[in-house]
Amino acid sequence: MSHVKRVPKAQLEQPEELVQPSLDITAEDSRAADTHARRIVVQANVSAEELRRGTQIPIPGAVDIFRPGYDMEKMDDAQKESVTKLDYSKGIITGMSLKSVYSNVGEPVNVGINLFANKPNIVNNEGWLYSQTSSDMGTVHASEVDGFVNLVNVLPYEKARPDTKVYSPDNLLNNRFIEQYGGYTLDKLWEGIVPFKNKDFMYVETDHIILKVIQRNWEMLGLNMDNEMKRENQYVKVSKNVVNQVITQLYEQVIEQIPFTRFDSLSARFQANSVEEGNYKVMCEFLVQYKYPAVSDGDENTESLA
Repeated sequence: MSHVKRVPKAQLEQPEELVQPSLDITAEDSRAADTHARRIVVQANVSAEELRRGTQIPIPGAVDIFRPGYDMEKMDDAQKESVTKLDYSKGIITGMSLKSVYSNVGEPVNVGINLFANKPNIVNNEGWLYSQTSSDMGTVHASEVDGFVNLVNVLPYEKARPDTKVYSPDNLLNNRFIEQYGGYTLDKLWEGIVPFKNKDFMYVETDHIILKVIQRNWEMLGLNMDNEMKRENQYVKVSKNVVNQVITQLYEQVIEQIPFTRFDSLSARFQANSVEEGNYKVMCEFLVQYKYPAVSDGDENTESLA
């Protein structure tokens, strides 16, 4: 239940600096890159057995909850175009705080959120919360269970807690990377690439994003795209090994490091290791700061990893 309160295997060249996105929160939603804020309440009414095994509580309507209320009349044409590119089903959470808490459970309850749609290597300035959990290897301490990142350890019979930050990411990719590559999946990266059976090359569409990465790193990859002639006036012939290497590194080093949160499947998880039989209620109110980066269309000209 939830409520809303309103080739050698070398590294491709990386950006010179990664600038953390601004965390300024605006009261007025006027630009695609603004950081927004919502307060949400997640509540579990569960049995002892449900708490012991871990219960997932969906947050219904989260896409609409987090959707900004843009005033289109106050936007110029460029801002309007930027807003139309936003994907409201996912965003980037830039901070979370615990505002209030309640529990009638006589044991600590761990509360987690399915914070990331992928596996980004994010540093949390507040520290990741490791809690005891059981696995096939026995009892271990982990900061994530079944895709749910631990955020709060609710104390026995806790009724109040001072405003507490639980998530402050330190190393988000800069906006330019997110705008250029945020719309890509692994499958989409392979679109526009034609493999040939038993051949050591592939045909790549001339406007494909990997060609720009190859051009930026041509000395290391040994392939200067300026010297390659077009095939069928649409494709460029590229070594199979080069294509595989560039796609692998672009996906693993950039796309998989964009910490998107799926608002269309946002849920909380409540779990306690040892609870006496009975029915229980646990509640957490979170302040969530987030943004929707303006994502470039897949067929737009984009820069390389420079």
